[in-house]
Amino acid sequence: MRLHLFISEKELTSPHWKNAYPDCAIKHIAPKHITADSVIWILAGIPQWLELVKKYSQNRIPVIVMARELDINELGAALQMGARGYIEAFASQIIIEQVADTILSGGIWLPGQLLSNLVGALSNQPVNYKHDCDLDSLTKRERQVVDIVVTGATNKQVANQLNITERTVKEHMSSVFNKLKVRDRMHLMLAVKGG
Repeated sequence: MRLHLFISEKELTSPHWKNAYPDCAIKHIAPKHITADSVIWILAGIPQWLELVKKYSQNRIPVIVMARELDINELGAALQMGARGYIEAFASQIIIEQVADTILSGGIWLPGQLLSNLVGALSNQPVNYKHDCDLDSLTKRERQVVDIVVTGATNKQVANQLNITERTVKEHMSSVFNKLKVRDRMHLMLAVKGG
């Protein structure tokens, strides 16, 4: 069974956390040892919160950042450090459960109003291939797939544009993720566009 660990301030806890996960742990400082089957919920703004997000993410432990108030810059910083989700600290029990289900099935959870802002901001940026990901390692076809994916296109849209199957797009994406050492489409978009 997964342990849900909430790291917050003493003054900031929500009854929804225990309602969603009655066996959860609520801490005010990060524990020294965390099991690999944990889900970590970190309140943005606590001391070293970004370092904690990075540390747990690098150990392949899913991290969800909780915000007092949703903020696009905070969201960007959390994603850069490897967070898999970003929600309001006082989100409802249903939202908390949906967030965990989404990230545990490999997805990313972003608040709808910020997601549209983020995708809009990224798609308006000029493509900057001078980032720390080396696109020269990609095949010509993988590069074509990346160029379309970073516009926000779905696998189906990529397949239609390149006249290939969705399965082939998935295979290319898997290869791209491995070569560029990115976790998912959002991480790819941030890396390629210099987010």
